[in-house]
Amino acid sequence: MIGISKTTQATGDGAAIIIHELSQSRLRNEAARVSRSATLDGGCVIDHQGFSDSDRTFDIRASLDRDESDILWNLFTGQTYLNVSTKEGFFYGVIENMADENGSVRLSILVKE
Repeated sequence: MIGISKTTQATGDGAAIIIHELSQSRLRNEAARVSRSATLDGGCVIDHQGFSDSDRTFDIRASLDRDESDILWNLFTGQTYLNVSTKEGFFYGVIENMADENGSVRLSILVKE
């Protein structure tokens, strides 16, 4: 289950939505800040700068009815940053893209913090 809401207190339609994501959703498919550079001796240097929540992208798939889809679309088109609550924790981010095909919704959320 994923909760998405405006960052400011608001009432009425479009303030928040709860999504029951499908099993195809990906919340833990990330890469660390790692780079590899070749060296003149035929080896390499690997630079590992760690991992941050800001490296995360949530790929969410869900089946929504028309009202739920409209609320999510309004959040996507009308808000820059959103609060995102998942089983992984509570995050501040932005919906990068959203596709709605007859109630089958796919969205990508970039995590800021």
